[in-house]
Amino acid sequence: MTGIGRSHGAVSVMNAIPCGIGSTIGIGLATEARFEPSDSIEVILNDRPGMDDTLVRTCVSRALDRIGESEEGYRLSVSTEIPPSMGLKSSSSVCNAVIAAVLDNYGCEMDSLDAIRLGVECAKACGVTITGAFDDACGCGLGGLVVTNNSKNELLYRLEIPDYDVVVCLPDRTIPKNKVPVDRYRAFKGEYEALVPKIKEGYLEVLTANGAFVEGIVGKLGIAERALEAGAIAAGITGTGPATAVLADPGDGRRIADELGCPALITRTL
Repeated sequence: MTGIGRSHGAVSVMNAIPCGIGSTIGIGLATEARFEPSDSIEVILNDRPGMDDTLVRTCVSRALDRIGESEEGYRLSVSTEIPPSMGLKSSSSVCNAVIAAVLDNYGCEMDSLDAIRLGVECAKACGVTITGAFDDACGCGLGGLVVTNNSKNELLYRLEIPDYDVVVCLPDRTIPKNKVPVDRYRAFKGEYEALVPKIKEGYLEVLTANGAFVEGIVGKLGIAERALEAGAIAAGITGTGPATAVLADPGDGRRIADELGCPALITRTL
């Protein structure tokens, strides 16, 4: 039997670094993991040759420990459409998918939030997250709009949202977590606390405002501003960048991507 686990990507509505409250929206970029016991340990990260596999090995180890199974040997294969170090929650998506694949192989059920929390523990242990990324992991695993308290790994609420096209503009650089200027984000704590009560009814405006704050930290790209001028309904840098997430009316994403003229992925909200 082969266990199969799936998760998706997400984009930021509100970065959690400044005040500990984070919000994301799930998007259609997918991750799939396949797990099966074996005589030896084999990890295959498809399309990511040479990438460190510590995170996925940690996810397998902790998932097996949680369900009381031994780690004698296994074969794990992971495929993802999410580019890494761009702010699209690739690590959270991989954690969700790998843990789900292990559980599926052994026929074990786990509450969805408990499985997500287990992945967050793995991400923290491997140093691939600054805030704990519970908002990212919930967006990837649950879809819709999520708002979380990352210091408590608590889901404050989740809302279904309308379908939007999502254009993800990809610059020719990445921002590794160890290069993120955390203190500069935390200097905006008051401004972010003021945004929290606005998310539920005004998540589009908050996404755009958040992106402007982040752009002031990572350097002005101007893509979000151009996207709004082209008719996008919200746009801003996602995560700690450098990708820019653009939300558009259904069917309008391709036109906006063409007008922006930057390398882009076009997907949808979940």
